Amino acid sequence: MMRRRKGWHRDPHVQPLRELQRRAEAMTRGDFRALGQPVGGTREVEDLRRAMDVMGAHVEQAQIGMQAYIAALTNAQEAERGRVARELHDDTVQRLIALGQGVERVQRALERDPHTAGERLKVLRSEITAMVQAVRSVIADLRPPALEELGLLPAVELLLKRNADELPRVTIQVYGNERRLDPQSELALFRILQEAWSNSRRHAQAERVVLQLRYATDGLHVTFEDNGQGFVPPSEGRAPGGKFGLLGMQERAALVGGTLELSSAPGTGTQLRIYIPYPGVDGRDPICDMLVGPDALSSEYRSHVYRFCSQACKDLFEAQPERYV
Repeated sequence: MMRRRKGWHRDPHVQPLRELQRRAEAMTRGDFRALGQPVGGTREVEDLRRAMDVMGAHVEQAQIGMQAYIAALTNAQEAERGRVARELHDDTVQRLIALGQGVERVQRALERDPHTAGERLKVLRSEITAMVQAVRSVIADLRPPALEELGLLPAVELLLKRNADELPRVTIQVYGNERRLDPQSELALFRILQEAWSNSRRHAQAERVVLQLRYATDGLHVTFEDNGQGFVPPSEGRAPGGKFGLLGMQERAALVGGTLELSSAPGTGTQLRIYIPYPGVDGRDPICDMLVGPDALSSEYRSHVYRFCSQACKDLFEAQPERYV
């Protein structure tokens, strides 16, 4: 009769633990393909595997979030640099050239007609005051302080009613219970409306603008409509005549998980329909407090949408939502 060699029965933990070690090493290289796949073994080993999956999901989401943040930051910086350059070239530089020419005329008039020179100096003074206000407006547009201090709606009201005595006239309609978005979403929406407002004032020759904000359960729905001259919308992804305003607005909405649709035709005005989804609780996973984006896993509870960094956090929330709300 043959005797069984010592160690014939292998420890049931060995192979599963070796697999977990292999997966941990893979995660350090950025390979998360094995997440969610069981390794077998005892219940304790499976519990360890699930804990590692949650950790791996957090690391993966952190990497994705960092990449998206870097891309969004780079795009936003370039877009703002281009906008400020155009603003300074088209407005401030032209005014400075005109002021320089006015100073030359005053210098020539000082000797032969001091009275006329004095009158021209008064005009120059008023032009300088107007230019100072314009520069202050550019500075405020770079980072609107009202957006951080007061919120999206007051900041938009200040933007659209800054020149209330000029066309187009603005009507703002708000439906639902106002709530804050995450800072990135609020800034993106503010910039979109800023661009739309600039287009209506400078190019559309509109007399009336209606802005509607509807706070729904899934996100903020915004409609911006003017009665201007309208235009033929470009095909998807293309910028008409080298103008990238519309493309930039679409990219801003997409970066925060939203959408932007445009309707226009010559003589019929222009309408923008914007959707910005709500993020998690103040932009964080209610389970682990990680930052989450608007395109993360979501679950609705008591008419609010909560977002999660991983399936594990989502499952935990759905099992006991009242514990985390």
